[in-house]
Amino acid sequence: MSVNFSSRPSSHLPPARSGLGLRQLLPEWKALFSSRDLKEDILAALQVASVAVPLSLAIGLASGVSPEIALVTAIVAGFVGSLFGGTPLLVTGPTAAMAVLIASAVQQYGLRGLLTIGLVVGVLQVLTGLLGLGRAIRLVPMPVVSGFTAGIGAILLVWQLPRALGLPPPDQNHVFDVLAHLGQLMHQAQPVALALTALTLAITLSLPRVAPKLPSPLIAVAVTTALVLGLGLEVPTLGALPHALPLPAMPGLSTASWGELLSTALIVYALSSLTAVTAGGVVAKLSPRPTHDPDQDLVGLGLSNMAVSLLGGIPAAGAYARAALNAKAGGRTRRATLLHAILVLGAVLLLVPVLAHIPIVALVGVLMALAVRMLRPRDLLGLWKVSRMEGTVFIVTFTAVVLLDFIVGVQAGIIVALAIAVVRLGRGQAGLVHTNSPGPSRFLLTGPITFLSAAKLEALRNDARSLEPGRGIVFDLSDVTAMDVSGAELMTQLVRELIEAQHPLVIQGALPEVQQLLLRQAKKDSGFEELFALTESDVVARLQGLQGATEPSPRDRLVHGVERFRRARRPRYGELFGRLAKGQTPHTLLITCADSRISPSLITSTDPGELFIVRNVGNLVPQNDSPLSPAVTSAIEYGLEVLGVSDVIVCGHSACGAMKALLSKDKPEGLPGVVNWLAEATPVLGKLSPDASPEDAAKANALVQLENALTNPVLRRKYDAGEVRLHAWFYDVGHSEVLEFEPKTGVWAPLGTPMLDNSAHADGDGSRPAQGDGRASQEDAAAPGM
Repeated sequence: MSVNFSSRPSSHLPPARSGLGLRQLLPEWKALFSSRDLKEDILAALQVASVAVPLSLAIGLASGVSPEIALVTAIVAGFVGSLFGGTPLLVTGPTAAMAVLIASAVQQYGLRGLLTIGLVVGVLQVLTGLLGLGRAIRLVPMPVVSGFTAGIGAILLVWQLPRALGLPPPDQNHVFDVLAHLGQLMHQAQPVALALTALTLAITLSLPRVAPKLPSPLIAVAVTTALVLGLGLEVPTLGALPHALPLPAMPGLSTASWGELLSTALIVYALSSLTAVTAGGVVAKLSPRPTHDPDQDLVGLGLSNMAVSLLGGIPAAGAYARAALNAKAGGRTRRATLLHAILVLGAVLLLVPVLAHIPIVALVGVLMALAVRMLRPRDLLGLWKVSRMEGTVFIVTFTAVVLLDFIVGVQAGIIVALAIAVVRLGRGQAGLVHTNSPGPSRFLLTGPITFLSAAKLEALRNDARSLEPGRGIVFDLSDVTAMDVSGAELMTQLVRELIEAQHPLVIQGALPEVQQLLLRQAKKDSGFEELFALTESDVVARLQGLQGATEPSPRDRLVHGVERFRRARRPRYGELFGRLAKGQTPHTLLITCADSRISPSLITSTDPGELFIVRNVGNLVPQNDSPLSPAVTSAIEYGLEVLGVSDVIVCGHSACGAMKALLSKDKPEGLPGVVNWLAEATPVLGKLSPDASPEDAAKANALVQLENALTNPVLRRKYDAGEVRLHAWFYDVGHSEVLEFEPKTGVWAPLGTPMLDNSAHADGDGSRPAQGDGRASQEDAAAPGM
């Protein structure tokens, strides 16, 4: 009987897009004039522009510059960024996260210094993108970014308190100065201003929960403005705005110290770049046509900041909230981002008389809403639950930013994060494992062994010295992930001391790079390379050749293995074992040989609970009418009907003793059970040529056993219904390679590689295509700013 069965069809995903460049941008620029998706892009642009106008005005107020300057930034950065950015739907413009940095720079260096900073930032961003370093921006530790953003949100919130109460802002913007200023003027607070601010804040925060598609900042500002005009309330307003954009001009050089100017520019560059790269990655996932190139995003942002500086604007960044709205509103191409900038320009030109009547407290309410969202207390709670060390980095960064300085806050956060990383790097552990039998004592070392591991190795030295003289020692380095020169020196010194104390010694399972480092460190000891052993049989052979050494018993080895499992494996799988205690849901039934050289979980990198395994001599599946059938068919029926496995694999292997016995004319003497069992494989001989090798027999046997498996009614029914897939595998022991048989081509090829004939994966003729569950992972990135 000939059977068609299928392996999983290979999926060919499009390669990741990077380095857009001018050649790739030209077709997208040409598409700007196409009518395709025009309606969707216009609708998205309208929604984004309706949010961008009030946000830009509010951010300009918080940045310590005239509101029209922030509008210039929204228009110019939005236009240039839309043309040259690497993420089509990413909106570039003024952000709340940047407002605090900008206000501080304006107070310290003046507007001229700010324009110089913007130009420097733009040049650095273009160079970073052209050098392909966009992804390196993400190397800043996430708790530092979150703590920095939350700190800026807290400062922004405190800064708005005087205006929210109808009081003039203080001359100095430090948190302590603002609070002292409030204490002095609190008796002059205006209840009307506070009420209007609270109304704007409430609408901005609550409306998205009720109607997420409505532009809450615009509605909040419109409602407050209407109340002020309708009731004739006396509150400060924006006043007259210019009707035209400023002409381009080179920013004048600041008279401030260039060292201080560049340090501020670097902070602005880092935050601006991080928002663009992070927001671009998140927004690309929301887009129906995901395209994201961090390097090109930085080029587009850098060109935007250079253009903005020439027109007197403030530094721009990636506006995550506006970009997300652009995607969720149905934007399809970079035309939606471009149209948003044009619509903001139209609002400036046509609605200047209306904008002049917007109350300052309305913009303050919008700013306070942005500040509240930037605080993100859930970030801290989440970090604290996962790792208190990471939560500490957040707290240190937040506190230093709020109470000291932006640069000091970032430096403090990074220093603490690096200190924690160094501590974790040095967490190598050493434990003594031995039994009551006279076998060797085994020391299990885990994690990296570095200069920070001196205390751990000293404890190990003390344990080893307490052993009776001459007792064998095995250092198990299988779980040592890395080692530096200092760690290698400490280790070689310990080995020398123990050898001099007449302890037979073996070093087992060291990674090649760890072994080479130890050999280089111990170059004076010519016999040091003889200490290394890879497997347990190597350990036994090594100890047998040493005077006074006692050969470890199999029980010693198993006890050590269990102890190693307890120390290094069980903590990692604790949650999984808890779930498995309630039941199993394996996805695959694997029928393979009992040969000790095959470790199914090892070669498939599967966790407990994934494979339902049947092992026997020769990986045989007797036909359903055979008296020996229940030995395997019971597992097939249970796996299919009770456990619901979707795949059945028969896996043979090279150098199989069962296949050698099958090909031999002489039956194994004294093994009647083996002879009786291998009789089930006799039909395989009819598939082989007279000069067939055991490998040929093992491959043919896997195919025949799949045919036998289909004589089981349960498997046949589910196979014909397309509910289960069948696979034939062959494990090459010497090369540690898994091959899979493709029935359409008759080829055994390495598993996971494209088959010779891709058309063989088409549906039909008995092939059973894999059916995915459609699940996709999502990255929850915290993009600072709005």
